[in-house]
Amino acid sequence: MALKPRGSWQMPSGMPPPREPAFNLPTPIMVLGGIMIALQFLQEFVLSAAQKQELLLTFSFLPIRYGTAAQGFDFPGGLLGDVWTFVTYAFLHGSWMHVILNLVWMAIFATVILRRIGTKNFAIFFVVTAAAGAGVHLLLHFDSPTPLVGVSAVLSGAMAATARFAFSGGLGGFSALQSSHYGRCLTLVELRYNQQAMIFLGIWLVLNLVFGLTGGGTIAWEAHLGGFVAGLLVFPYLDPLTKPPRRPKPPKKEPPKKKPEHLRVIK
Repeated sequence: MALKPRGSWQMPSGMPPPREPAFNLPTPIMVLGGIMIALQFLQEFVLSAAQKQELLLTFSFLPIRYGTAAQGFDFPGGLLGDVWTFVTYAFLHGSWMHVILNLVWMAIFATVILRRIGTKNFAIFFVVTAAAGAGVHLLLHFDSPTPLVGVSAVLSGAMAATARFAFSGGLGGFSALQSSHYGRCLTLVELRYNQQAMIFLGIWLVLNLVFGLTGGGTIAWEAHLGGFVAGLLVFPYLDPLTKPPRRPKPPKKEPPKKKPEHLRVIK
């Protein structure tokens, strides 16, 4: 019996091609999205009004926690709550529309960043951008009793980080995101002179200002800006493809050669 050479097998005619998964998302992104959907479901259909208020007091970011207006009031979580709410607010959302829109953006931009820098570094990126968004919001809304919720600060950071490499490759624009070979991370100076990147960042900035100023205070554009700047600056330190500049090593000093001692000849 003649054997066919390896690699010559073909799919029989009439068989459908293999199906691609409907959602080809990394597991961490799926887990994050599942947590956000579950928390929104609890708020809408399970928790009572009092329980929902307790959830927001415990995990949303409340600037009033850090001011003087609520002195004497014990917030849930105490001192630890003062720390964890800088991040946990990102898992809560104000409505189904809010969470769905953020999940769509997360599937696009957070997925790109996670695949580029890995799960561990993405966790650091998530914490840093969320905390930066909350920090800027706190500075501009000190003593405010309005809770800050939503993962938008992290997504803004992911969009800024994406701009640092999506336009540097030879594929041009966002087509680079479809390739496994990402472009190198641009320096801030190079980013300034990259026309595609600046248009992308400019559109983001204009849209945030427009929606922030016309949204009646419901859009925390300050938190978006904080996350954006943090993502732009911290990304190179988490990017395994960005090699830090090496300092030239000083030349090794050779130890001084010992002069040979004069040998005495014994007769």
